[in-house]
Amino acid sequence: MRPVVFNLFFYGYTFWIALRIWTLAGLGRPKERLWPLIRHWGETVLRAVDVILRSRVEVRGLDRLPGEGPVFMVSKHQSELDIVLLAALFPNAGAVAMQELERYPFFGRILHALDLVLVAVDQGPQGRTEQTVEGARRIITQGRPMVIYPEGTLMELGAKERYRRGAAHIYRALDCHAVPVALSLGVIWPRRDWRKRTGVQGVIEFLEPVPPGLDPETFMAEIERRIEIRTIELIRESAPPEVLARAEDRFARGANNHG
Repeated sequence: MRPVVFNLFFYGYTFWIALRIWTLAGLGRPKERLWPLIRHWGETVLRAVDVILRSRVEVRGLDRLPGEGPVFMVSKHQSELDIVLLAALFPNAGAVAMQELERYPFFGRILHALDLVLVAVDQGPQGRTEQTVEGARRIITQGRPMVIYPEGTLMELGAKERYRRGAAHIYRALDCHAVPVALSLGVIWPRRDWRKRTGVQGVIEFLEPVPPGLDPETFMAEIERRIEIRTIELIRESAPPEVLARAEDRFARGANNHG
């Protein structure tokens, strides 16, 4: 029953918060007035994970984030819980969203209110790269952290997609440190799954930053190596045996979500 109660709470509360943001955005409130709502949403959902699911979320490595200058994070993406946790930690963060969502009045207003990086899918690789880099530059200029998911989709535990080079383009354009982010939050909340696991632990860990100056190929190889190795180590810490066995198999074969 606990996952059912959690789901009912999560979707109801998320809709209520989204409606409040939509309303405030329609009244012309600046994005800075909306960030406390985003943080409150993230923190409240995390409390529900603890109280309702009795699962534990641990944050490691925050002290590795740059104390000065741009904060650019390149993260694994396993679960909707990833977004919840980042909202609690960095409610003003910039991220990439599909520009096509602007066509939907409810979502469009929220996307613009939060000032995300909107990228048109139909622009082709070059156009998408330019939009992503310019959007990231705008976010960083505002003093906000930027996060990108290089695989571009939610991943099964142990699975891996090709890392897209948008992260390297941002890294090179901004000439900044890049913080790899490994996680095992999918142990609690599997991707796009109504089911949630109770009594388990999930971790998000900010790894040692990659310094500026690497060429794109070296950078992408280093980011992927660090994220993938640490992610499977985190999964091994707390995944139930049958879940871990499937994750280890995917990791050993280098499989994607469908492999």
